[in-house]
Amino acid sequence: MSYANTQVAQIAAISNNRCIGKGNDLPWHISADLQHFKQLTTAETVNAIKGIVIMGRKTFESMGSKPLPKRVSFIITSQLDYAQQQGLEGKDNAYVVHNLDDALTQAASLAHGAHLETIWVIGGEKVFSDALLYTDRIELTHVDTEIEAGDAFYPQLPSDFTVAQQSEQMHDDKSSLDFKFVTYQRRATN
Repeated sequence: MSYANTQVAQIAAISNNRCIGKGNDLPWHISADLQHFKQLTTAETVNAIKGIVIMGRKTFESMGSKPLPKRVSFIITSQLDYAQQQGLEGKDNAYVVHNLDDALTQAASLAHGAHLETIWVIGGEKVFSDALLYTDRIELTHVDTEIEAGDAFYPQLPSDFTVAQQSEQMHDDKSSLDFKFVTYQRRATN
């Protein structure tokens, strides 16, 4: 199902009740999960561009309104003057687009030129949901907790996604939370 011969992958950390955010922030701080995110979304290449991420405006703002290091960020917003407001005009590491199709098309073109195999969709809730149709792989960190009063949730996985691999259950001493990394792959349909 690749988008212009580039794989579209989603990456998120979710609680048992599928929560991914609370108050426009992550509901936990797990260092190993943040390292996992950085490692997956930053390819080992000789290019200046090490990764491409697509996100919504709120996700971008939750990260301090700064593009991620070594990665090109595509920020989706309906605000037409957002690039100007955020000082992102003319930047080559951040592009403001106004719909998912434009983000995917431009990201796929950039990925092709930079010889990157994967475009990463990193949130939030609406972007994850809208991008499921185009997604080949999903990398979820399952955090063994229930989040009360969460306000952003990961969508239910479509039935054509199956577990391709998963890590052992791990424990984060700082947060006292258990978690594991799970890779879901879309089954090929004939």
